[in-house]
Formats: sequence, structure tokens, C-alpha cells
Amino acid sequence: MISPFKKMIIMVFWMSTAAGLIIGLDSLFEIPDEVSGVAYFICIGIAASGTLNYYK
Repeated sequence: MISPFKKMIIMVFWMSTAAGLIIGLDSLFEIPDEVSGVAYFICIGIAASGTLNYYK
């Protein structure tokens, strides 16, 4: 069993990694804001959901 604090730290790490990837791709390519905004929130949601489901 993993502690809730460690689970939160891991979740924040993966959410920031996903957000950094989207922001990096957005600065590298000319992606419209409508697409990058949706991708930003979807990637953060996937990272949070994946972390919480993995450390159930």
C-alpha cells in the first residue's frame, strides 16, 4: 500500500510531464489553441486517472 502523499506527488509529476509535453509540442508546431487546449486537459486527465488506477 502506497501512502496518499506519495500517490499525490507521483500524480502531480505525471500531470506536469503530460502538460509539459503538450506545451512543448505547441511551441514547436503551430497547433491551433482549440486543439492544444483540448489535448492539454485530456492528457492531464489520462495521467491523473492512470496514476489513481495503478496505485489502487
